Amino acid sequence: MKTHSKKVAFDQLMAQIQSCERCQRLKGRTRVFSHRNGSLDARVLFVAEAPGRLGADQTGIPLCGDQTGRNFEMLLASVNWKREDVFITNAILCNPRDESGNNDKPQKAEICNCVRFLERTIEIVEPRIVVSLGKQALNALAVIEQHHLKLRENVGQDFAWNGIHLMPLYHPSQQVCNIHRNLKLQQEDFWRLRDLLARF
Repeated sequence: MKTHSKKVAFDQLMAQIQSCERCQRLKGRTRVFSHRNGSLDARVLFVAEAPGRLGADQTGIPLCGDQTGRNFEMLLASVNWKREDVFITNAILCNPRDESGNNDKPQKAEICNCVRFLERTIEIVEPRIVVSLGKQALNALAVIEQHHLKLRENVGQDFAWNGIHLMPLYHPSQQVCNIHRNLKLQQEDFWRLRDLLARF
């Protein structure tokens, strides 16, 4: 798809997303999807879980404005990439919160409601590699095209998926870094991602 056609298609998708009210508990939330998500010609497209309450929900930019965003930018910098070099989105595009107002995991129905937007985004950007950041993002991609990947078993590996490449990685939140996969290991995962892209 040519750059002008991509922009037209993206603007149409953005308008659909901004008017979406399918999820009851997400009505009124910021829909984190715009040209600030990254390059429409990116060869790598990252899919995270959902916008964070203290980050993307306030900045309108995915993985930006909180510690998770700072970790992600550090990982990008470790392979000499900038936000403008990639495209970043989420399995769901609005911030889910629990009854106490804290970040909550997306519900299955919310992912199913939003997955059509994710699928269309991938079609428009046409990346060489899709990178899932965390279990929820990996599961959302399975709704588009079935796979049987498990984050713990398949982290940092390259798989054929939906006609392109898929690499499951851990989410760069501080909680994940402290408990499941520290930033040093995540940095090594990004090096593998960089090496995979260099083969194309």
